[in-house]
Amino acid sequence: MTIRVLALDIGTSSVRASLYGEDGNPVPGGTARIAHQVTYHPDGAVETDPDELLACMDQAAAQCLQSAPGPVAAVGLSCFWHSLMGADAAMRPQTPLLIWADTRSAQDALALRHRLDAEAVRARTGCRLHSSYPPAKLAWIRRMRPDWWGAVRHWLSFAEYATWHLTGQWIASVSIASGSGLYDQRAGCWDAEICDAVGLPLATLPPIADLTEPGPLRPRGSGLWAGRDLAAARILLPAGDGACNNVGSGCLGPDRLALMIGTSGAARLCLPGGPWTVPPSLWQYRLDRRRGLVGGALSNGGNLHQWLLESLRLPEAGGLDAAVGSLAPGAHGLVFLPLLAGERSPGWSPGATGGVVGLREATTPLHLLRAGMEAVAMRFAAIVEDLGGNPQVIGSGGGVWHSAAWTQIVADALGRDIGRSAEREASSRGAALLALEALGVLRDAADLPPPVSGVTAAAPGRREVYRRLWGAQQRLYDLLRSDPVLGFGEG
Repeated sequence: MTIRVLALDIGTSSVRASLYGEDGNPVPGGTARIAHQVTYHPDGAVETDPDELLACMDQAAAQCLQSAPGPVAAVGLSCFWHSLMGADAAMRPQTPLLIWADTRSAQDALALRHRLDAEAVRARTGCRLHSSYPPAKLAWIRRMRPDWWGAVRHWLSFAEYATWHLTGQWIASVSIASGSGLYDQRAGCWDAEICDAVGLPLATLPPIADLTEPGPLRPRGSGLWAGRDLAAARILLPAGDGACNNVGSGCLGPDRLALMIGTSGAARLCLPGGPWTVPPSLWQYRLDRRRGLVGGALSNGGNLHQWLLESLRLPEAGGLDAAVGSLAPGAHGLVFLPLLAGERSPGWSPGATGGVVGLREATTPLHLLRAGMEAVAMRFAAIVEDLGGNPQVIGSGGGVWHSAAWTQIVADALGRDIGRSAEREASSRGAALLALEALGVLRDAADLPPPVSGVTAAAPGRREVYRRLWGAQQRLYDLLRSDPVLGFGEG
């Protein structure tokens, strides 16, 4: 009988369930996607209901199996990193699910930087003290929401909540733990100093294991997860979505770099071994105990592009992308700081905001759109430069697939050709390939060639133009970061 695996890709805007065969290719018709709502508030809160997200996961899996019924040998999970929620002793949620983009803890992140040796923390955990990670969020909850703090007996990410829902086991994967800022990657355990600094008892955090270490976890309960198709399935612990994206796009090893422009953005290398010593602009997480990731993340990608389209009332069709592509680099005369959702790489300013300088009567909405796209591209270039080497760059995400202009701008800013990934659901495919590894069907996902459908070549001479524009953006950034009145509140 042909082996099939179910991949669940839990993202911040939707859950996708997909069936894959033992060759790592999708099963025809075996896919479903359910959208869910994340709420954004003016105070910086970014939250969702964890039980509603569980319901979306169940619904996506049910629709997928209804479309292509049959036994499933394993379930692989890809889940977004850096989320945080609290539950009581019976694992009932006592808080909303806080997403990485929640910036209410910006001042708490700065306070932790002043109290602790921030570089020593980064060396141990691979993460900066920053509002996108749980330590700052925990400090904010303890300070501002004592009602939540007092009601919680289990602190966890959505990945652990999903695992508990599927299997009845409260356990964190090395991969998800490594993106929490609470995990000592060198010692392989929760970081006692960070937990003590935020007043977090170690007993409120789950045990940690590798993706397959707990043994054959099985579905529990009734209904879908105890049904005929899934009753014998082996369930893997979730891996971080970025790690799964690297696996699914074929970016394993030092010679292939995954560059993703989705709602946010990231550039990542997946390497054997680790942890490593990396520049302050970069983070490092784990895929599993034998493979790590080094990279940088942008909080602003497709979300910035969509905000510009909506705010400037620009049509998404009608030749807009070609019109953007026809403009010369920097011809708009603008300095655009693209930090509307805050900043992660390269500067990691917890309170960063966006800005535009150089507006004139001749400035058009098209100029603003091009300037914003260029500003994001230059930040990618800074990350890739800090990663070093000369790996093949493989691009994915909506910003690559739907905008030839943006892909060209990024290639020009990097001064490198970009291979366009043919895999539209790289995180789903990555979760499936990890499940096939766990079953022994696939020796190593690195043995598979990267699915590339074409190449965007960098235009000669444009990298130097973008270097000059990057210098202007950095000067504006430094000014706002240090100004106590107009700036980010870090002066």
